[in-house]
Amino acid sequence: MSTVVLGADGEELEERAVTPRRVRLPRAAVDRLAELVGVESPAAQMAASRGTIEGLGARLGALGAPGGTPDDAASEPPGADDGPAAGTEDVGALLEAAGLVADGEPTEEGRAVMTVWHGPVLAIELEMLLVLRRGRPRVRSWHRNLDDWVVCLSTGDGRTFELAWLSADDWWLELGRASWVAPDLLRPTPPGDPLPDVVETPWELLLATGEAVQRNRTELLDQMVADYTGLTRSGAGDDLDAAADADVRRWHEQLESAARGRLHGAVMGRSERGRPGAGIVEWVLFADGWRSLTPFEREGWRMVRIERRGPVDLSKELAVRAAEVTS
Repeated sequence: MSTVVLGADGEELEERAVTPRRVRLPRAAVDRLAELVGVESPAAQMAASRGTIEGLGARLGALGAPGGTPDDAASEPPGADDGPAAGTEDVGALLEAAGLVADGEPTEEGRAVMTVWHGPVLAIELEMLLVLRRGRPRVRSWHRNLDDWVVCLSTGDGRTFELAWLSADDWWLELGRASWVAPDLLRPTPPGDPLPDVVETPWELLLATGEAVQRNRTELLDQMVADYTGLTRSGAGDDLDAAADADVRRWHEQLESAARGRLHGAVMGRSERGRPGAGIVEWVLFADGWRSLTPFEREGWRMVRIERRGPVDLSKELAVRAAEVTS
């Protein structure tokens, strides 16, 4: 059945190619659906991945073919191999309620979900490490696109998964949702002035100061910053001014000590010649929101631009990387 979208006056605007759905399933249900379709389980792929872009060609797959072979089970998060205890949930009933299985066989929608997952032309893998009031979860959200379809699988513990499928036109909304974190869930940070909207600073300085803060050697920060005097700029947009060393020291210490989350996004696609390529997005989360980290060069120096971002900006950055890897 097709879904019809109506306007405010009841007029028909368009017919949706994909009826959007979102279901919550235990890993056993995801594994069972894949077994019925005759392909490798997406949950197994996600659990086995070490979060790198190695083997991206296999993860992109070929239309109708299973994805890459997972690494050894030792890389799975604790307990990810068993999911809920056997018999505690009726896996078949859950899949039928989700419209993925009927009379013990995959529905057309169930097969489409697995086809898109194992044969995408574009894949996005998001991984977030968060510092919350309670715990430090590692959240993964993997997205696969083929034609008008997008299939998303997300988990924070390797046991319970959210499976969603939607139209490619609505993908940007799902990407924004994946990067949204409620501020009140974050572990509190000491009071202090926020980072400027934009900071451009030497890459080597960022790495060195980060290492010093991690090792509690903050007495080294003043000298490190002095070695790069005048190279850091700050401001809003592209209207940037040289920053004072005292401010640079404070910002670099904040970047390491006040961060409450990190987001790593990998965009994988194939060019017109069929060659796989990848683009990377890196964000850092603070109490007042996300900052993107974008490397560039200025007058022979390796620099990084640290810029304020919101969840809606993630889809824009990923779209740029997608265009780069598929061109």
